[in-house]
Amino acid sequence: MRSEAQELSTESVISYSYQGKPLDQALLDLQKRYNLNFSYSNSQLSLKSSVTCSANSLPLEKALQVFCVCANLTFQIIGEQIVLKAKSEITQSTALKTYTQTLRGKVLDAGLNTPLIGATVILLSVDPSRAVSTGIDGSFSLEQLPIGRHFIKVKYLGYKDGEVANILVVSGKETIISVQLEESFIEQSEVLVVAERDKTLPQNLLISSSVHTLRTEEINRFAGSRQDPSRMAANYAGVSSASDQRNDLIVRGNSPLGVLWRLEGVEIPNPNHFTFTPNTGGAFSLLNNNLLANSDFLTGAFPAEYGNRIGAVMDIRLREGNNKKVENTLQLGLNGMEVVTEGPFVKKWGGSFLGSMRLFTFRPLEKLGVDIGYQGLPRYQDGSFKVVLPTPNAGKFSAWGIAGSSNVTIYDIDEDTTTWGKVRYRLEPTLNNQMYAFGLHHTYSNIPKTVTELIVSTSGSQVEATSIATYRNLIAKYYYYLRNYEKQLITKLSVTHKPYHRLLLKGGVTWQKMYYNNQEVMYQDKRDVYEIPLDAQGSAALLQGYVLAKYTVSPRFDVQTGLYSQKFSIGQRTAVEPRISLDYYLSDAQKLYLSAGLHSQTQPLVYYEYRFFSQEKPEYNQPYNQLDFTRSKQLVLGYNYNHNSIWRFKAEAYFQNHFRVPVSKREGEEAFSMLNLGTDYSFVTVDSVVSNGTGKNYGIEFTGERFLKKGFYTLGNLSLLKSTFTGGDGKERPTAFSIGFISNLLVGKEFNLDTEKRHHFSVDLRINYAGGRRYIPIDSLKTGMEQSDKIHYDISNAYEKQLKNYFRTDVRFSYQLNTQTTTHWIFAAADNFLNNKNELYHGWDLEENKSVTFYQIGIYPYLGYRIQF
Repeated sequence: MRSEAQELSTESVISYSYQGKPLDQALLDLQKRYNLNFSYSNSQLSLKSSVTCSANSLPLEKALQVFCVCANLTFQIIGEQIVLKAKSEITQSTALKTYTQTLRGKVLDAGLNTPLIGATVILLSVDPSRAVSTGIDGSFSLEQLPIGRHFIKVKYLGYKDGEVANILVVSGKETIISVQLEESFIEQSEVLVVAERDKTLPQNLLISSSVHTLRTEEINRFAGSRQDPSRMAANYAGVSSASDQRNDLIVRGNSPLGVLWRLEGVEIPNPNHFTFTPNTGGAFSLLNNNLLANSDFLTGAFPAEYGNRIGAVMDIRLREGNNKKVENTLQLGLNGMEVVTEGPFVKKWGGSFLGSMRLFTFRPLEKLGVDIGYQGLPRYQDGSFKVVLPTPNAGKFSAWGIAGSSNVTIYDIDEDTTTWGKVRYRLEPTLNNQMYAFGLHHTYSNIPKTVTELIVSTSGSQVEATSIATYRNLIAKYYYYLRNYEKQLITKLSVTHKPYHRLLLKGGVTWQKMYYNNQEVMYQDKRDVYEIPLDAQGSAALLQGYVLAKYTVSPRFDVQTGLYSQKFSIGQRTAVEPRISLDYYLSDAQKLYLSAGLHSQTQPLVYYEYRFFSQEKPEYNQPYNQLDFTRSKQLVLGYNYNHNSIWRFKAEAYFQNHFRVPVSKREGEEAFSMLNLGTDYSFVTVDSVVSNGTGKNYGIEFTGERFLKKGFYTLGNLSLLKSTFTGGDGKERPTAFSIGFISNLLVGKEFNLDTEKRHHFSVDLRINYAGGRRYIPIDSLKTGMEQSDKIHYDISNAYEKQLKNYFRTDVRFSYQLNTQTTTHWIFAAADNFLNNKNELYHGWDLEENKSVTFYQIGIYPYLGYRIQF
């Protein structure tokens, strides 16, 4: 709660009489009548418990002592604050004497991200409570804290109170956090009483709807996440994955091609290992979870600063390194090893560095007999870094980067050709991936009420796929080659201005220059010729700009309007897209919100230079460079109810209307639509593509969440959805991703194994049950009678059938040991530990000449050891 009090005088005379009055009402009564300023954690006090107590003309401290005895509380006066705490918490904290650590952080204005000087940070999880003030850079430090979980409350005049709970403090590494405070709505002498900051609010407070906060601790904690932000995101409402082997994000029935990846504020290529053209997912993430800060995952109706995608946005941030001392993390796992180091850089200015290297191989899994889904030994490695340098007068500079590579060769050779059936050749494909992204970031905040940001980045990716075919005569031929090399240079400038507390203005412009060097070579064995439909080098440019304004109409009503625009050099296409969001607080705990807008995206760059030999004229044609943007109208209506600081309920309904979608106008390709692509290791093109298709996604999502308290948390959600498209023939069909429903249940429990909290054990469980993917069925009669290896598909029933419903249960165990200066973690996990046989796809066995069902991977175990020192 929040109140502005006068200088607290212990000589004040207090009187009160309460008979069975709820504790929160009694505190509010004392606050109003005597200008008292109470500070406490909503999650620690039973505010609805009854209080029966009276005092008649007692001095303040004596009156508070009597009241706290009646309410089973303790109190401490810190400046103008009367800090309240439940008595039952005292014995829990007093035992923590042996191992201690430092908790540091910064308090920032949520709109401008500038430091708040002189904010009061109150540590409520120890007795007596402690309080410190932030310095000139908004920083604070709480030293010699007992290890375990802590919570703090932050107060600043003119701002809503901020609270951060469940801060894990371990002995081997300092804990560093960031607290964002929102300005309160103060009009004349009125003071609005507000609840603590919602733990589910995004890092970017201009995002109103359809957003999930990826908290770094939960990426490590949630079962089935494999320390991967994409797999972590699949735990939220409306999100499903393509398969157990991949981490593609299928959001609200949209293709993964509609996912935008941003790092440190700018677009980057697909940051995943073992990916393919033009996918946005892969087998494993390049993003090291040990370097991530809390990030935002948007699932629709984005505000104006996000553009050129219609599906989802993964807005990732890297944390800053420790700017006071050098710290290291070493992790060894069943799949490989990683090293993380961080420490001060130009210490007098408070700079820091942070870096990591990872090397992974799957040979240990092979030795254990684990089936990873294919024959081959994948290897990958990656690294990340971030350097931050604040300066006294020139602003804050940072440099960051990620890079990685991966390769795998899949073996499928059987020299006994009598078993080949209708197979004419066997393929041995090799896949190599590289990806990098580097950037320089400058933030300047010395202009009053204004912050400018300038980002210059370069990034690139390469997919190189090669297949060697071995024919029946055991002669090997170079069968297929694909090179998709792209790089980009990006310059982005944004300005945020806050003329006064009701109004926030933001605008920006981004210039993106893209270069490509692509080639595809295909061997046509029946004609014994090589075709090269793709062999192009060149460049393209994309110019993006946006403006938005957020205005607080009243204490309970916010309006945000914005305009986004982009222009693409190929085809000289232009889009202008209005966006709007409305937030209305029914009460401090309940909010209704509405977001709507137009969105568009270019096609993946590799398509534009693809060419086909004309069937009518002796020339090539390039239909893809004639395409328009894929465009989408989106609407979201939501309700959020924070029952208290522990329980949260959320419901969202959405509607998306896509148009100008690339489809095929050729007979026999009626089921082709770009809305169905993006999850396979194949590069699909058609020579008659036009921007005539449409699509619709609609559904409703329900989420219930209990935040971690007393070592227990749970997250459950249910999504009901439908996704349709129209192809070149105008017929409406379900998309491949119209699975009907998605449900998730996650639960976890932490146990302290000793009173000093040196030994810590946790268990986490995830249950996922969802509808099966849709597919184009094989015409078994025609294919069975076919003399060649051609497979006939039943296009008339495309995507009408579904795979069986998907069910998977994951479990994770973790043990933490704190010593005087180090923290050790041992974890073991098993995905799909019940070994459920989930269908992957229906195919045709050319050897047996019959239809077969291929399944997802079975039990997938992994374990690891991490030490922080």
